[in-house]
Amino acid sequence: MIVQGKELALSNVVGKHYIVDPKDLFIFLESFREDLEKSELKIIGKVLVAIESPINAKSYEIEILAEVDKPTISKIEGVTFQSYFLIKNALHTRVIMDLEKRLPVAFEEMIEYVENNRKEIITPIINVLNTVENVPYVDVYVGIDPYDE
Repeated sequence: MIVQGKELALSNVVGKHYIVDPKDLFIFLESFREDLEKSELKIIGKVLVAIESPINAKSYEIEILAEVDKPTISKIEGVTFQSYFLIKNALHTRVIMDLEKRLPVAFEEMIEYVENNRKEIITPIINVLNTVENVPYVDVYVGIDPYDE
């Protein structure tokens, strides 16, 4: 189910860009965590993957973002910092279990919803990675133009 009008807000966010094969995403997530640990940063909140390339591409340009335990950071090669991250007026859906198979379907449903409702996407597709009782799920957000009526 796609819900409109959601918001996603984070503070003290670090990010790093990668070009990945979709099946290798979790390898890059682990590499990102290790890079932060080496820089004495601890992830204390949400971890997001922003897909910045077309969903049907053979490889994805992504940005991995995470809330960290410090309000500022030292310069780290390839890592950006922002004190606040906000997406307003977003579409949202949740994908539970069998993520490899169900996430592409959710992306297609989002795109179809946008096209059918004559909306304009203004953000990358944001995937918020979660786990409850060892069951992984992903909250998927995409910002749409609030003036698109």
